[in-house]
Formats: sequence, C-alpha cells, structure tokens
Amino acid sequence: MPKVLSYTPPWLSRPSPGYDLFSSDSTKPTSGTPNGVKVSSNGKQNEEYRGPQRTTAYLSMLKDDWESSHRQRANRMVENEGSRRTYRILDVHFGERIRQLSVSPNGEFLAIATSHTVHVALLPSSSAFDEGKDVPIKVTLHTVGPTTHVLKESPMASILWHPCGVNGSCLVTVTAEAVVRIWELNKMSRGSFNNPTLAIDMRKLESATSQEDNIAPRSMGGNRGFSANMIDLEIASACFGGTGSPHESPWSAMTLWAATTEGDVYTLCPLLPSRWQPTSTQIPALSAIADAQRVSSSPDQPMDGDDLSMQEEQWTWLTDIDAQVPFLVPRENDITVQDMIYNRPNQPGPVPRLQGPFELSDDPSFDFLDVSDINVIASKIDVEELMQGEDDDSEYGAQENLDGLSADAICLLTTDGRIHLFLHLDGVQGQWLPAKPPMTSSPGFEPPELILLEVLETLKPEAVAEDEWPTFSKDPFSQHSFFITHSQGVYFFSLAPWIDQLDRELLNPSTSGSHSRLRTMRGSIRTLRERMIRFDHSITPDASTSANACIALYDSDLGYFLLTSNNDNSYPHAASLDLPKTAVIKRESLPDEADDSFAYLEDGEPLTELITRPAYEPSPVFWNDSSLPSLVSRTVPPHRRRTLQEEIRFSGATLELMFSSHRLLSEETTSTQQAVADLINRCQRMMQEMAEQLQQVRLQAAKADQLHRGGGGHDIKGDNADQKLETRLERARRRHSDLKSRMTRVHMKIIEVEQKPLNEQEAQWLKELEQLDRTVDKSADGRSNGHRGASVEPWWQRFEEVKHLSGELVETAQRMEERGGGRKKGEEGEEEEEDEYSVSNEMRKRKVEQVMGLLERESALVDAVSTRLERLNGGISV
Repeated sequence: MPKVLSYTPPWLSRPSPGYDLFSSDSTKPTSGTPNGVKVSSNGKQNEEYRGPQRTTAYLSMLKDDWESSHRQRANRMVENEGSRRTYRILDVHFGERIRQLSVSPNGEFLAIATSHTVHVALLPSSSAFDEGKDVPIKVTLHTVGPTTHVLKESPMASILWHPCGVNGSCLVTVTAEAVVRIWELNKMSRGSFNNPTLAIDMRKLESATSQEDNIAPRSMGGNRGFSANMIDLEIASACFGGTGSPHESPWSAMTLWAATTEGDVYTLCPLLPSRWQPTSTQIPALSAIADAQRVSSSPDQPMDGDDLSMQEEQWTWLTDIDAQVPFLVPRENDITVQDMIYNRPNQPGPVPRLQGPFELSDDPSFDFLDVSDINVIASKIDVEELMQGEDDDSEYGAQENLDGLSADAICLLTTDGRIHLFLHLDGVQGQWLPAKPPMTSSPGFEPPELILLEVLETLKPEAVAEDEWPTFSKDPFSQHSFFITHSQGVYFFSLAPWIDQLDRELLNPSTSGSHSRLRTMRGSIRTLRERMIRFDHSITPDASTSANACIALYDSDLGYFLLTSNNDNSYPHAASLDLPKTAVIKRESLPDEADDSFAYLEDGEPLTELITRPAYEPSPVFWNDSSLPSLVSRTVPPHRRRTLQEEIRFSGATLELMFSSHRLLSEETTSTQQAVADLINRCQRMMQEMAEQLQQVRLQAAKADQLHRGGGGHDIKGDNADQKLETRLERARRRHSDLKSRMTRVHMKIIEVEQKPLNEQEAQWLKELEQLDRTVDKSADGRSNGHRGASVEPWWQRFEEVKHLSGELVETAQRMEERGGGRKKGEEGEEEEEDEYSVSNEMRKRKVEQVMGLLERESALVDAVSTRLERLNGGISV
C-alpha cells in the first residue's frame, strides 16, 4: 500500500499560478475542467448533473516554472512577485457543461462528453505549451454523431476507447438507453465523426432470436415505443474487461461490461470494430482455447445443443481470422515495429449475443443496487494452455509465473459508497445469435453467476450526500489496485493480499471440498484500504459536495502523483505517494549489517514512521472581495441612486437599504469570524503538535544515544555486548522451541480428530501386524510382555536354541568318530562290543539332515518376514 509522502505541493497552492488551474478565474470557481488545461464555455449551464466529472492535468511545466521563479525570488533576481499563468487554455466552444473526459491511448484525441453530446478535440503537440503565451489555444473540434447524440436523445452514460482499436483511435459511446456505438475516427476524414461503423440497441438485442432481427437503434426523432426492458436496461456505467495487455485473457479486451442503475450486469463479447489490432498473444491464445474445447468434447460426454453451437461458432470465427492476411502498419512511436491489423470476421456475424443479467446473490438486498460505476479486473492468460506444443525458449516463455487471478473480478460501486466485489469463475467467451430463427424453442443459456467475495464500506450513512456519485480511477502500477473518489475524499484499495492465495485455490485440480474452502477463504479476505486525500467541507459548508474523479499518474518529474478537485472551491487537491516497492523501513526489512545497531532496542518497539499532514488551506473569505460595493447597483433602482448622495432621509427605502447592508455585512463578518476562529484553533493545535514532535525528537535522540552508548555513558564493547546478544539469541531459541512443540501437539490433535474408526478386518490386520512386530523386533519384547501370550516364542530364541542343539550334535558326532577310528582291526579273539555312544551312519545322516532343514526353515521364515515388512513399510505405520 502506498504511503503519502506529502500533500498538495507548493506549486499547486496559493499564490502560485497552479492554484487557479481548475477555476475559470481567480475569484469565480467553476466545476468542470478538461485534461491538463481549462476549457472555456460560452453557453448557459444546464440543470445540476448527478454523475462523474473527470479532470486531469499537464503538470510538469507548472512545476518547472514554479521552481524556476522560486529560485529567482530566492536570489532576489525578481522584484515583482506577481503570479504569471504558466498553463495554456484549450479554447472549445459549446454550451454544455462537461461531464466526462477521456484521452485516446495514442494521445491525439480528447473525447469530451456533456449530458447528451460527445465532442472530440485534436490535441496540440507538447511544444505548443512551451511558447509561454497566455492566449488560449484554439483546437480543432469535431462533434461525434451530430444527428445521433443530441439533446432530444438519450443521455450519455460512458465514453470509452476500444483496447483493440487501430492506433487507439476507436471510440465507443454508451448511452443510458443501452445503445452502444463504435466510431472509428480518422483525423483526415470528417465523415468518420458523423456515422458509427456499428450500432447496437441492447434492449432489442436482449429479445432478439437471430441475426435477422432488427437490433439497430431508432433514428433521431423516431417513436420510442414501450418495452419491458426500458426500465431494466438503464445503463449507469460501462467499461471494457481488459486493457489490451498481452498478459490478460484473450477475450477480456473485446468484452464490454455494462452495469444498470438497478444493479444488473450485462456483457457483449466479442465487440470489435471493422478493423482491429490484436496483441501478440491474443490470437494464439484464442486458438489454444478452441483446440482444447474440441479435444475435451468426446462421444462419451456429449455436450448440450447450446454449448455445442457456441463451440462451433467460435471455431468458425477463428477460422475466418486465420484465413486473413493481416495488414502491416508501422507503429507511430517506433517506425521499425509493424503492427498487424485484421478485419472483423464476417462469420458468424458482427453483432454478439447479449449475455446477462448475471446472478449476483441470493440475498434479497441485492435486488436493487444504485450503481454509479463499474470496474473489471481481467483474468490472466493461461500460459500452460498457450505453451502446449511450444518450446520453452519461444516468445511466450517469458510470460510464465504471471501475477493475477485466473478469473475475472468485477467491482460494482454504488451511490452510498459501497464496493461490491464479485468473482466470475467461468469467464466470458464469445457468443453470437444464430443466423436464422430456431425451429424449436430452446431453454437457452443458464444465467451466468457472479460469486460475492466482499462488500467494502467507504462512507458512513450520515455522510452520504444527495448528489453523491462515486467513481473508480485506475492505478498506474497494478490492475489489482484502484482509487475511489467521492464527496469525503479519495481512497485507495488493493486486492494484492489475497490474490495469490485465491489463485492457488482456483488452480487446484482437486474439487473435493472446494465449496467449503471457498467459503472459508471468503471469510478471510481482507482488502487493503486507506484514505489518501480528505476533503474538508467545513471551509465552505454551503457548497456542493460532489467531487471530480481523481487521476493517479507516474512521471519522472512528478513521481507517483495523485490529483483531484472538489466542487466546493475547484481548487486542486494532490498527494505525492511513495512507489509500491519503497515502503517505510521496518525492523524485519533491515539489512544484515544493521542488526548489531538495532540489537539493543527493546522487543516490540517499532521504528517511528513518517507522519504526514495536509497543508493548511485558508478559507476563501480571506481573499474574496466584499459584496457591499455592488449592493447599491443590485438593489437600488437607477433613478434613486442620486438620493443616496444627499442627506439621509428617514424613509422605508432607506430603512430597507440599511437592513440589506446589515444582513450582508452580518453574513460576511460571521464567515470571517469563523475563519479566524478556525485559524486560531489551528495555530494552537500546531503549537501542541510541535511540542509533541519535540518530545518525540527527544525520545529518538535518547534511543540514538542508547545505540551508541551504554547505561553508564561508555561504549558497549566486549562481554557486555556479547552477553546481550547471547541473551536475545537464547530467548529466540526458547520461543522457537515452544512454537515447534505447540505445532507438533496441534498436528497430533488434528490427526486424532481426522482419524476414522477401524472396521473389524482392519482391527484384525492391525493386531497381526503388532504381533509380527513383537515377533521380529527385539526392542518390542520388553514393552509387549503384558500383551503377548505365553504360547508365542520369538524367532530369535528359537534360532538360538537350534544353533545350540546343532552345536551339541556336531560335537557328539566328532567324539564318536574319534572313538571309532581308534579301534584296531587286526586283533584276534576280541569281539567287537557296542559302545553306549555308538550311532549308525544312517542315523547320524538323518539327524544332520533334520538339523539343516530346521536351519533352512528358520532362515526362510526370517527372509519372508523381512521382505513383507519392507513392502509394507511405505504405507503402514504402527
């Protein structure tokens, strides 16, 4: 989250010329201004408008001129400190109040929208602002649709630049009556501003059944008629689902999202001009998606008619694109690079199907949402699907490990300042109407569903104004961050804390328990939010509370800059923010070499962060002229003004003039008194805060002294420093050991809770394994005597007994052999007598064979048991 480094800089504060950037003159503020310059209007103002007013600024020259003049005054080179206007005014003439502004991606066109009309101005080059003249710059102004967008027709809802337009010159207008028009502008052809290349009436499209139906909007002055969709399809705001980046989903940049005033959401995909410019990954990604769908469909899993028809239409559409030979157009800012331009496919047709309304939630409170703006965050491209069949060193290999979600995120902003954050898991794909009406009625596609993730509050109920109209603004650094502007200030929101966790869950192939995991994750989602700029309405409490949408930009001269203005005084409100990767240094982010310096701070004592406060903005009553001199000309008739120069006469007219003067002076003195009292309170508070700051400085000085000095005022050296380090390390080791033991206990409890009861067969098998373990493992003999029966004899005892018996038999056989060999065969008269130990050869042979069989049996038993245990070792644990 970015931190505010400073608020409105001095070159946008009084008395610098930039202070009057958003006002028509120094004394009479106005509310609507164009991009970087002021726009003058010569017509009467319409009724009060309840909607967004977008303002931007060209600020580098203002800052440079102020710094130059400031250095000159510091060197006493300029004696006259009068302000000099260093910005230029774009002189456009139309009698409508400006509602929206939008600059084309190539910087050539400025689209200006009023309540009912749209105008496009050709922006001058940057050299025109460096001429140093105060005269307004006359620009070429074209009216878009002079017979289409007129006062008698529908009001304007949104003006957008198509992300796939050729060189950023395709303008899309959306009216409140749900009419979408595409204008492919060419500054060399005035006719491109008169007629759109594609016009779609979404109300007619919703009830259309085929491409043969008339979906063109009615002509100017035609009968409006009545339709049930007139109320349901009243557009509040619209936006495209992508920005034309090669890292986003291929369908996003050609998907138009529209939100109605009652909270319904519709999409048109694909919405393309007659000539469009794809990104480097758009067509390959679309082809990969189509191939994957055709491979996934099999006879074993047949698809329903609507899905099969959509798949065939997408394949026909992509086949038409692949058959084209693209035009090569050199890029304007780099002639060495050529962009490929394609024609819009003729099949299945130029008009897409209207998808929606989306199912938002089952909660009855979502039946009506007073929507003011919509913002869509595109899903990231599927790199694995795109890289199938490609080498790792291909041109798409650098797009691995992209940040973002694998699903579209939709943000709906309501007039009460609430942000409803939804997730679209299925993704929007191209759909078209059938070429001819179907012969039989079809149930059609099921309504797409949006999953509600979070509802964010930005306004208290008592702070919501009657003309409240909050708006979104893009963040130049991340598509997952945005700004909200309403009557109370500017707020920053970031979805980065939970984007990666949710994306891992979405990419998890296991579907078991996905709903419970998603519900748990929804409860843990915490979007970062912070107020960047606060509007103080106490200065002008009676003024309008509406505010212009802010603009966030990054420039090498200005840095990360936030600019807006409210309609209380039309004066700029700005904030300089730190870059996303340069946050305030915490203790855990310090380098290794700095650990010794911070080793003597107490635990849990954070470093002091940078505290910023908005600069004091004086009340306008200090420089506004009094209305008393003009009271006579406004209230006294001309034929009676001569009597005011004579002696005062007691009359009703004189008394009325004195009452009027008293009322006027009372109001002015009261407002001046309140402003002075506020100034005195601020001065007293400044003194208190200064005393607090001095106290904090003393504390910081004591901490700094503690870093370099010991308690007795001597340098910390030798054993004292080592002892403190050892104490901290030992404390950290004990804490780590405690956490490890706690984690082990929790893990064992989780295993016990999740363990299922054993059935009879499993219990018998476990009993056999325990008995086998006691039989094989010598260490189990001592701990299992109480569980083992007397009939069970361990194998090693039997093996030792066999070895003992074998040894005895071998010794006996050797003795008998020695005794039998000592007899003398030649002695006469002696009879051979049988010895008590004499054994026949056959008996000895049988006994030896029996012993060897027992040994082989026991060895085989041991080998079998060892093999079985090794086989069960990976899956069985006792």
